[in-house]
Amino acid sequence: MLMDFLMLLGGLALIVKGGDFFVAASIRLAEFLRMPRVVIGSTLVSLATTTPELVVSIMAGLRGEAGLAVGNAVGSCICNIGLILGVTAAIKHVDVHFRTLRGPLIAMFASGVLLLLMTLNLVLARWQGALLLLGGLGYFAWDFWRHWKNRRPEVVAEAAAIKTEKAAARWSWVETKAGTGVQFVFGAAVVIAGSRLLVEGAVATASQMGVPPIVIGLTVVAVGTSLPELVTAVTSSRKAVSDLAVGNVLGANIANLTLIVGTAAIIQSVGMDRLTQVFNFPAMLAIMGLLGWMLLTDRRLTRREGALLLTVYAGYLAVLLGLTMIAAR
Repeated sequence: MLMDFLMLLGGLALIVKGGDFFVAASIRLAEFLRMPRVVIGSTLVSLATTTPELVVSIMAGLRGEAGLAVGNAVGSCICNIGLILGVTAAIKHVDVHFRTLRGPLIAMFASGVLLLLMTLNLVLARWQGALLLLGGLGYFAWDFWRHWKNRRPEVVAEAAAIKTEKAAARWSWVETKAGTGVQFVFGAAVVIAGSRLLVEGAVATASQMGVPPIVIGLTVVAVGTSLPELVTAVTSSRKAVSDLAVGNVLGANIANLTLIVGTAAIIQSVGMDRLTQVFNFPAMLAIMGLLGWMLLTDRRLTRREGALLLTVYAGYLAVLLGLTMIAAR
């Protein structure tokens, strides 16, 4: 039991550090390509920060634990809004441009509703996973294209200036294209190794505790794989680029519900229990709706609203734990 738990913690630690390397390298690669910040934030950072969820889901699917993969994706969506944006807004209010985020908000909520409808029979088939995967790829291609098409000369100049600044940095080799490529590959390798440890430790711990793997995925694994989003969101808020923080979370949630769940279902059809269907999916849609209402009413996330998101997330975890204990009797 202790070794299994240590494997779980070790996997989380590797994912956090590897994810940090991977995200930093991904952003720097985009900057070297002179991509505007809005393109980096809305698409590339979102995809980079969901890499731990993707690798964990693939590992879980290959081990025949597709329920853990879905629990990780859905739990990460709830965690991203309740914990990540809650902490970010509680530290400093987050100003947003609702028009910019309207498309991602609609896409996120639509993906959640579609997943709920697909799993009414408690099964997510491979063809449904393929549909989700194609939908996610289509969305991110469209999102990248529309931002790239609408880029302005000043933001391209900003990206070029960043490139020059990076080339003259003290850590010159790490900041070069070659150094960035090495960091990218190394970060990805660490994430993969950590994900393997995490999945094996999570499955073994769940078995020892008599808890369904999907519950471990909704809680411990979800929080651990969402830490890259937390680092990105807090850093973005402190640097006064709040739209990147919210946009990253929305993009990461869309990736979770389409690319991550879709990939897991293609590897193996996903079966789930009724608790997930009647509680976790509605909880996910409810917190998405709460976020949408907050952004629509005053175009910002205040510290009070951040505290409310944290309270809602804590309440969700408490109810989930209570329902799991009742079901285990």
